[in-house]
Amino acid sequence: MDEVWSISLSFLESPDKSFIGKQQSFANSPISLGRSDDNDMVIPDPAVSRNHLTLRITTDFSRVFITDTSTHGTEVSGKIVPKGLGSGFTLENGDTIKIGNTILQYELKLKSSVQSTMIGKMDRNFLDKPPDDIQEEEIDEISEIITPDKPSAIQEETKKFSPIYIGFIVVCLLIILFLLFGSSFFG
Repeated sequence: MDEVWSISLSFLESPDKSFIGKQQSFANSPISLGRSDDNDMVIPDPAVSRNHLTLRITTDFSRVFITDTSTHGTEVSGKIVPKGLGSGFTLENGDTIKIGNTILQYELKLKSSVQSTMIGKMDRNFLDKPPDDIQEEEIDEISEIITPDKPSAIQEETKKFSPIYIGFIVVCLLIILFLLFGSSFFG
């Protein structure tokens, strides 16, 4: 299956200067971070808990939650993350995550096909202006057609019932009467 999303974490600050600038990307969820070697991302910082935090993406790829499972605490862009399971905190692209003496930059990257299906994520300003190749006269004609106070020909046509539709209703009523009253009604 093609990768539709990835989470990138970049070291902005670290007690181990060789880590600054390094980036690690993940396409799995949940992602565990901490000092212990069994984490998805190992943070070489003595002030970081062995199993410090977890990142989880929602099934619709719209949000990523951070859960602090540490004893030392976590900050996201200066805000303290509540501790414990079930007390998630939503991350935004560009947020910084401070754990111990390490600061990471968070980014969620979505494949464009996933991004375009998300509500509110797409720039829809192009809908406010007509295409460049339409002339002013055409714009006036189009706005006359879609003016809500004047019913269009299509709206007028839908108000009329066709003979086929009326015939269908009459046949259905006759069938219902026959079923209700039987042959005595028609005989």
